[in-house]
Amino acid sequence: MSSANKDILAIFDELLQAAKTDGNIVGFFLTGSRGKGNEYDFSDYDIYVIVKEGAVRDYKNKFETIKSPEIDLGVMSVSEFAAYARWQGSVRWDRYSFAHVKALVDKTGEIQKLIDEKGSIPSDKRDDFINGSIDAYINGFFRSVKSFRRQNVAGFRLEAAASIPYLLDALFALRGRTAPFLDYLAWELQHYPLEGFSWTTAEFLAVLLKILENGDLKTQQKLAIAAEAVFRAEGHGSVFDAWAGKDKWAMNFEPGIRVGKN
Repeated sequence: MSSANKDILAIFDELLQAAKTDGNIVGFFLTGSRGKGNEYDFSDYDIYVIVKEGAVRDYKNKFETIKSPEIDLGVMSVSEFAAYARWQGSVRWDRYSFAHVKALVDKTGEIQKLIDEKGSIPSDKRDDFINGSIDAYINGFFRSVKSFRRQNVAGFRLEAAASIPYLLDALFALRGRTAPFLDYLAWELQHYPLEGFSWTTAEFLAVLLKILENGDLKTQQKLAIAAEAVFRAEGHGSVFDAWAGKDKWAMNFEPGIRVGKN
């Protein structure tokens, strides 16, 4: 460990000890790779300090002196943290930050509950979210195949790539999970595999990488067929039915001309 890393660790330990002993601090935890146990030597310390109502300004000023590119420290009141990354809010994209995170300090028992809530999908929103994500995935897949037929290489590849995050959203949501940031996907699947999916993690990642490499029509079709089987088994077949056969056309389209170099 370098001397710089030792200095950062010393700062973190000092903050953690302060959180344990300071009566105004009720919660303290890490997000990012360190919060999930996925850190490496140069991982940042993404720290949340949750304080009592009315103490936010004082503690933001107090911790303002901690300036380091390796430390990202956020101070919030309990109510501010409760409001952050709400399902209907503009920062919903950040909910995965809280998946698999355990509070290092939680003096009221409320902080871990809020962390767990943010790292998952609300049960009453799940079905609509899954259906919408499936629909968006099929749309991207269908448009990619149409672009292939027109020999529109850019459209073919870009639509294929753009469809994948929607598919991931839907697959993870089936289990109430928030889809990971894309750079965490391999780690997430290796440590928390998708249940009920017929492919192993290695097989699934290989399929995704093949599509990202060149759009590969046959691989896209293979993935769409497998996805339909999963979602129909989970009661979401109506989304496919609403496509009135256009999805089946895309799944079974056989080109006479290859697009681009594979």
